[in-house]
Amino acid sequence: MVRQFVLGIDGGQTSTRCVLATTDGHVLGHGVGTGLIHLATEGGPAQFTAALAGAIQAAWEAAGRTPQPVAVIGLGLTGVEADGPEAPLARDLIAQIVPSAHIELHNDAYTALVGAHLGQPGVMVIAGTGSIALGQDSQGRVARAGGWGWLLGDEGSAFAIGRDGVRAALDACDGLRPPTSLQDAFLRYFEVGQPRDIKNRVYASDFGARGFAALAPLVSEAARADDMASQTVIYEAGQALARLVMAVIARLPFEADPIPVAPIGGAFEYVYRLRDEFEAALSRHPSVEVRPPRLPPVYGALLLALAAAGVPMERAQAVLTEFTE
Repeated sequence: MVRQFVLGIDGGQTSTRCVLATTDGHVLGHGVGTGLIHLATEGGPAQFTAALAGAIQAAWEAAGRTPQPVAVIGLGLTGVEADGPEAPLARDLIAQIVPSAHIELHNDAYTALVGAHLGQPGVMVIAGTGSIALGQDSQGRVARAGGWGWLLGDEGSAFAIGRDGVRAALDACDGLRPPTSLQDAFLRYFEVGQPRDIKNRVYASDFGARGFAALAPLVSEAARADDMASQTVIYEAGQALARLVMAVIARLPFEADPIPVAPIGGAFEYVYRLRDEFEAALSRHPSVEVRPPRLPPVYGALLLALAAAGVPMERAQAVLTEFTE
């Protein structure tokens, strides 16, 4: 096989990550760009182009090479499905950024699943700005739960934790819940004097899911300081994420026992006790075992790119796991 270049790209709401490799499995460089918004949103295509172009350029620079055409681009993109209405536009935009012989396009949850279990059966759940659970059985059948976006779902995500923290604070102001340190924390964060002024900030057109997700660290800090309302928000987030996992498992005839479940995403990493609450909720199901993901999502995109380039999946898995360990 002639040595060629391939790209793996993981495009999420928080950031876009790119890994440049060769078809013999050698990773040459990584790059990071800004996050994505839905392509149907005003400014979505422009932000998509800027984020992917920035991440790709950074990967070439890290490799010390001049940008050039590649054999395959593996893409995992938030808000985009391989057979969805956004896919043709996403393909057109990426083709304008870097020429390639083939584009392997998937939702970012699927590439995260491939990376987490190296294409083998299992379940993963993402808790980042948004949330989604996805699973695949030994026959390649895939089931999902969640992933409906911040207006319709994203339970257990950083967005939901931030939003529910605001709700708890405002309910406390109304006397509907006990007092919480979140009341003062949000007044300081928004630099306002009255709780009603918070409403004006969160209803601003540019606040949205990212604005609420940026509040999750405040809830985390308050929970660490023994604020009961904040601890309750995080407990409920962990329960919600566990429900997503169990909904996926109920729809797939897994043969493995236990079923591996990989938690992925920034909220699991920085929100105080979120992972603990998630694992505690799943501990009631002995057929489930929570394990760290084998590879990060961007490598799942790269594995799919290598497979599309004709590299046997077993070979790609062996090289990448050896390289990243």
